[in-house]
Amino acid sequence: MNPRPANALWVIPVSFFIAYLLALVPLPQMFALARPDWVGLFLIFWVLVLPERVGIFVGFCIGLLQDVLMGTFLGTFALAYSTLAYLVLLLHQRLRMYPLLQQALVVFLIIAISQILVQWCKDLFTTGITGEMHLIPSVVSALLWPWIFVMMRALQIRLRVQ
Repeated sequence: MNPRPANALWVIPVSFFIAYLLALVPLPQMFALARPDWVGLFLIFWVLVLPERVGIFVGFCIGLLQDVLMGTFLGTFALAYSTLAYLVLLLHQRLRMYPLLQQALVVFLIIAISQILVQWCKDLFTTGITGEMHLIPSVVSALLWPWIFVMMRALQIRLRVQ
């Protein structure tokens, strides 16, 4: 008999808490533009692995909390993360079959769309970063995706999150 429960669902909110902490860590100015979208990466992972538990509504709620933590207008990250979750839900069966490097390319595209939505919402109300500088976090997130996926997948299997 295995002493651990089959549904260790507490891991999902704890992982998002860690993602929020990583998103709030202060960085020097020259590295701040290259900060990966930690919350987006973790959301992509959980939607990809558990699409029946983590979906568009969870993405919207995670985005609202991100709006509050980052001090942006309410709905900015909620729109971006619910769109991100929707895109992953559309592609999750194909995305699971791709090798990690091909997944990283798709993650780049999905996070780039999310970043463009955030930038569009910021430009609607205030002035933001101009040009393609807002896509740098997408590149860094795509480079980190294979390690995030392998680490989180091992954690999910070990703790039997279902």
